[in-house]
Amino acid sequence: MSAWHWAGLFAAGGCGVCLRFALALRVDRWAEATLPHVGTLAVNLLGCLAIGVLAPLLSQGPGRAIVVAGLLGGFTTYSTFALVTVELAGAARWTPLAVQLALHVGGGALMVALGSWLAGRFVTP
Repeated sequence: MSAWHWAGLFAAGGCGVCLRFALALRVDRWAEATLPHVGTLAVNLLGCLAIGVLAPLLSQGPGRAIVVAGLLGGFTTYSTFALVTVELAGAARWTPLAVQLALHVGGGALMVALGSWLAGRFVTP
């Protein structure tokens, strides 16, 4: 990829982050009494819908990378995780699918727990 493509990826990622923050904040304010962190759920579900629509429509190349990895990756990395899951299931690659699910979900939870433990052990408030 050229420097312009990297710049596009960088800019799209920044836009995605800003969109994520604004949408999650707005949804959380609207529904905070009903369900905590519903803004994060809304962002993840909308990101999954967007990647589901756009990934098949965009041809491989820098433009697709800018939209999928940049904009939607900045908006939510969960959408990329969901796309990989659907692609592995669609290709009937059950073992890699099971490993991927276990590592992302279980591994992510374990890393959060480890990070919390490390922070409590080595960082004093």
